[in-house]
Amino acid sequence: MQSFFEKRTTALDTSQPSIRHLQDLIRHRTPVAIQVSGVGELEGTLHWQDIHYLALSQDEGRPLTLISRAAASTIRALG
Repeated sequence: MQSFFEKRTTALDTSQPSIRHLQDLIRHRTPVAIQVSGVGELEGTLHWQDIHYLALSQDEGRPLTLISRAAASTIRALG
């Protein structure tokens, strides 16, 4: 177990099922709905993820919406 003072990893742990599932959603461009605290539900397709954020594309021509992982309470596939 790491102590509070030890450096935490800065990479995604791709052995985790949740990370692999999101990668599959990104790879297959599956439409998703993400429940975001204080905002409501956002729909679109995930483009990438890192340890802090998810990038959601809602419409063609619009910039990506960055969603903090801490603010996303649920992610469900629509397709």
